[in-house]
Amino acid sequence: MARYVEAIQCLSQIAPERLLDALKIADARAGLRPFQVCDSALWEIVFSVPDEQFPWFRLVLCGRLQKYELQKSVSQSYRNLRLPRS
Repeated sequence: MARYVEAIQCLSQIAPERLLDALKIADARAGLRPFQVCDSALWEIVFSVPDEQFPWFRLVLCGRLQKYELQKSVSQSYRNLRLPRS
């Protein structure tokens, strides 16, 4: 259970607007893309997740990113609808 809590704590440290960068780092850790120079704080968070929890962490990270992108898109659409017509 402690490892699960650690992974959740790591996810909660990532601001929604930084989820894409965190996913890129997680992909690099998983060997899906080459390592790039990036934010050292995000790097530390992603690499602090224990190996046995990492697949779950990456999966939830993907889900949170999709949810954030959808909310951002809906908010933008709503703002566009509320703009005064000229």
